[in-house]
Amino acid sequence: MTVRTARLSAALLFAAPLAAAPLHAQGVEYATGTTKYRISTNAKGSQTSPMGNADFQLGVQEHITVNVMKHAKDTVMATMTVDSIAFQSSAGPAPDVSKVTGAHFVTLMSPTGKFYSSKAPDGIDPALGQITDGIGRFLPAFRGNVANGVTWMDTTTGKVSVQGMDMDRTSVSNYKVNGDTTISGEKAFRVQRITTSKAAGSGSMQGTPMTMETSGTGTGAFFITPKGVFLGSTSTDDVNTKITVLAQNAQNVEISVKQNVQTKVEAIK
Repeated sequence: MTVRTARLSAALLFAAPLAAAPLHAQGVEYATGTTKYRISTNAKGSQTSPMGNADFQLGVQEHITVNVMKHAKDTVMATMTVDSIAFQSSAGPAPDVSKVTGAHFVTLMSPTGKFYSSKAPDGIDPALGQITDGIGRFLPAFRGNVANGVTWMDTTTGKVSVQGMDMDRTSVSNYKVNGDTTISGEKAFRVQRITTSKAAGSGSMQGTPMTMETSGTGTGAFFITPKGVFLGSTSTDDVNTKITVLAQNAQNVEISVKQNVQTKVEAIK
């Protein structure tokens, strides 16, 4: 939020309310407590293969309860409980999400959200790897010296499960605190994000060996209060994927997938 300084006449100066000062905070850390969130993800895409082209749409609606508590001096433990999840797909039967409902995901991170580790419950369909990975990394990382104009860059590397295949992923994100806003009566910093990512790996899907490469770009913003409460986020990501089906006695088959994914997270009372 940009604060404008108006030229007021002397007659109005004492009658007018004072302009609100921009937010500024030092040492912001995640606050202990419990918050409920609503998450809406919608993806539109197209698939190209030797069999032809096809468009598809996917949708995921989730309600998650997040409990944040101190685990150690430099470690915060966040427990994400999936209260409900619904999956819609125009590309065929939706995966079984029944074991995700009620599941607890426990994540360890720094007081400012730097990811350390996450443990997901056993027995969840590997095809849901992208969704469960997102739940484990639900809370965004930020800098403690949050103030308007502050910028930083983060590079993250690690493994991620995509359709049951383990992939090595690298993401580079640039952040900028672009003023503040008010959400449900609470002031919050607006942190904008620009991300590029790539991942590659191999494995098998339904017993068929294959390799996968992905690249993507994304933009968005998240909102954090000076007290350290995450109030939500918005994001738009474009992802390109190349899948190579490895055939033993025939020519390999390449499948290309393009997706545009839009996600909105809202803190709810």
